[in-house]
Amino acid sequence: MPAEPSGDIPIEYAEFFGEPFDEWLAKAGTLLELHRPREARDILDRLLALAADLDPSPVVDLLRGTLLSDLGRARIGLADLTGAAADLDRAVALLRPLDPHVTGPTARPAWTGVLVHALIERAENARRLGDTDLAAALLDEAGARADDSATPEVHRAETAGGRALLLVTRGEWGAAEALYRSALAATDPALHPVPYLLAGLADLLAETGRLDEAEDLLAQAAERFRALGGEPASLDGGRAHLALLRGDPAEAERLYLRASVAFEQAGDPVSLAACEQVRAALARMRGSTDTAQALAAASRARFEEHGVRAALGEALLEDARRALATGDLPAVHEHAARARAVFAELGAFERCAQVDLLMARGTAALVEAGAFPGNEHEALRAALATAIPVALALAAARADFATGQARARWDELSRAAADLAFRLAWATGDQGLLFELVEVVCAGAPLAAADAPAADAPADPVAALFPPPAAHAPGLRVGPVPRVEVSPGRFALQEHIALAEAHYRRPVVSAGHVAPVAGADRAYPEPVPTVLVRLADAEGLYMAWRWTAGAQGFGTGYAPGADTDAVLAELSAALPGPAGVAAALTGGALADPAAERALSARLAEVLWPAELTDQIRTVAQGLGMRPLVRIQPSPRTGRVPWELLAVDPDGTRLLDLADVALAAPAALTAGPRPEPAPDGPAVLVLDPRVPGFRADSELGSVLGRPGTDPDVLALIDAHRAADDMLPRVDTPQEALRRTDQDRRWLGEALNAGARRLLYVGHATSAPVEDGQSEDILLHLCCTADTEGYAAPVRGHRPLSAKDLLLGAPGGRSGPWPSPARVALVACDSGADTRFAEPFGPASALLRNGADLVTAARWALPTNAAFHRFGGVPAAEHPLTELVAAVDAAHDAPAPVRALADWQRTRLDRWRTTGDPAAAPLLWAALATATAGPR
Repeated sequence: MPAEPSGDIPIEYAEFFGEPFDEWLAKAGTLLELHRPREARDILDRLLALAADLDPSPVVDLLRGTLLSDLGRARIGLADLTGAAADLDRAVALLRPLDPHVTGPTARPAWTGVLVHALIERAENARRLGDTDLAAALLDEAGARADDSATPEVHRAETAGGRALLLVTRGEWGAAEALYRSALAATDPALHPVPYLLAGLADLLAETGRLDEAEDLLAQAAERFRALGGEPASLDGGRAHLALLRGDPAEAERLYLRASVAFEQAGDPVSLAACEQVRAALARMRGSTDTAQALAAASRARFEEHGVRAALGEALLEDARRALATGDLPAVHEHAARARAVFAELGAFERCAQVDLLMARGTAALVEAGAFPGNEHEALRAALATAIPVALALAAARADFATGQARARWDELSRAAADLAFRLAWATGDQGLLFELVEVVCAGAPLAAADAPAADAPADPVAALFPPPAAHAPGLRVGPVPRVEVSPGRFALQEHIALAEAHYRRPVVSAGHVAPVAGADRAYPEPVPTVLVRLADAEGLYMAWRWTAGAQGFGTGYAPGADTDAVLAELSAALPGPAGVAAALTGGALADPAAERALSARLAEVLWPAELTDQIRTVAQGLGMRPLVRIQPSPRTGRVPWELLAVDPDGTRLLDLADVALAAPAALTAGPRPEPAPDGPAVLVLDPRVPGFRADSELGSVLGRPGTDPDVLALIDAHRAADDMLPRVDTPQEALRRTDQDRRWLGEALNAGARRLLYVGHATSAPVEDGQSEDILLHLCCTADTEGYAAPVRGHRPLSAKDLLLGAPGGRSGPWPSPARVALVACDSGADTRFAEPFGPASALLRNGADLVTAARWALPTNAAFHRFGGVPAAEHPLTELVAAVDAAHDAPAPVRALADWQRTRLDRWRTTGDPAAAPLLWAALATATAGPR
């Protein structure tokens, strides 16, 4: 027998085979957990030799299968993948036939555990060798057997970890994340698979841009590993990767070097090669070309020697990227072609898309370098034909992720493909193709059920091991964009969509489709000429427009990214910030006539094409009426006050020429719409009292002490006289600062068939960088014990947009009803236009059936703020006048036109007098989004 390992190594395995096998099997297993595979292999080799002398029997086959399974695991740790495959195949071949022989209450769970363990190890071995189909089949079998083992929780977790790694190898990041989270939620934190799951999820989050959570998970994994006996060197690799992503190459190099030493000492050449690959890039960054070349060559040689296909593909892709950076374009294509072949063999089609993107960038670079004299256009078209399917496939992958935050980080990582596709489409001058690109990008992601799997995802028997209560906290799931019909029988980018789905083996559009609907907007009682303008963010800003009523034609536009960002930064500086509205009222451009004129002119110069202004003017003059301009802003332009744009040198504003409304993504308002309830009441929620907040606090009174503002009282009295409002009150003061208008009251009022809703109160925006507009909040009278998705604040639970879309968890299910007309007069109530996925309150109510929703693009100054900071006399109430104008407009036959007419009066007053009470900082904040024609 080999010498007993040094140190105090606990024996964790129960006696089963008798001595010396039980004791030394336990020691070998513990050595494997302590990441000492060489010592474990020596023990297992000696035990296997002893077992060869035993007479054949089912028990001996079980013993030999157990030894071979552990020996295969040890060989994987030593990067002997071929030897491991042979050992594990022999183990499985010995263990499977024992099924009818193993019947005892102790022996059968033990046999199942050994077989499941062998299947998991062989699956990991197959994954590393590039046989992902075999790996998947083995994990399916392991998952089906896991519950019958002696330690089902351990084996379920190990199977989940193996499946998640396989999904990562295939580039199925969202499914891998969901599985990691489900397994962690369902597994006892003290069990040994947990730190591996934590470390795996940390690596995934780092790769998909969520560095803070990745760092937290790595720290948790380290703590668990230390509790089990010690950290593996791979944790240093994870820390180094994070340091590199955070922009600290010196710390990354220090950690990678430390990990390399540990891997070399442990006899793990594959992990050593992975470290060398990154160290080569780091050496190149600091100018050590010879060192970089040596490390890269050593890394690639180790991957090839040990047959680690996925890592070899990544090494080749990195070589191609490096060649592109140095301008060696033939080398780009050579390395990229080899990498693509490896990834295609693995079924890693997301990585294939990344390779194709690199090749398209290489072709574009060749064109810029003058490599195709006389044939530049054809070369650009070829690069574009590659770039668009890649962009579609990578954009569709966002639907795999369970939360908006994860999708936002994915968008950041995959944006290069969309940038290239737009840039090449503009360079070719193909207006039709550019129009279709904008239409598809702006179509929006259809909302899926909270617990729905990724679009068109097949059932996963491993994921099925974890029941729904163990799954990750519910988020809003989405599908890929719908198909966009641009003419009868013709869908935008349909040839490129077909190529993307064929090349990258995934659906890139949803099953449904959206079609252009011509005719009068439902916000007007009669036909009105209408142009629909959509904007898409890439590196630059791209625009497409088409006339949907009253005229014909379409067009496209482009603004350079640097110019766009600069003018939007000017706008942002003029708007209320986190500190409040004081600075915007006292020194902001939207409260100073000269500065506002200059800003509005610059916004128009950069963002608005003169060709479209000419079309609007021509249509207006020809038909004798102002057209309706419906604008779907991009997230970057979500706070632009389009009405103010000075579209002519003489200072003519877009609002002078047209009524302006916002358009929602087509996917948001697709499908049948409920009929309005014109005879229902107007539901008025006016300055509701928020539990736990004083009148002078941040969620205190918006309209001031009840009874002190005669204009508010007049508004309420008009509704009382018409007997058309809820709540029913005896005096107008009773409609203000109520304490009973919680979500239950509001839901019942809307369910009863309201014709419209006017909310004047508080809204709280969500961080745009988190990507979850469904977390934008409205503040009613709800107490903290009310059910809902938002976290309580003091004694109050806000109403989130997620509540409006999904209903309360454990309570009402399905979306809230929405009246045909809604006004949300509250700070940032329309802030969801700044998100890639607009699911905030305004968009949620549109989706739930509203024909139009008026909301605020930014924070609104109160009357008190105008009096204190804006120099407005105490007798004037600008915010109240705005509320009254919205209320009147929403009862008018054409509410968008009515509100635009009022805004034009304010604009005229502002231009002629500079009156601070007419400053656009207040009235230009409002925008009305319409659902479009019926």
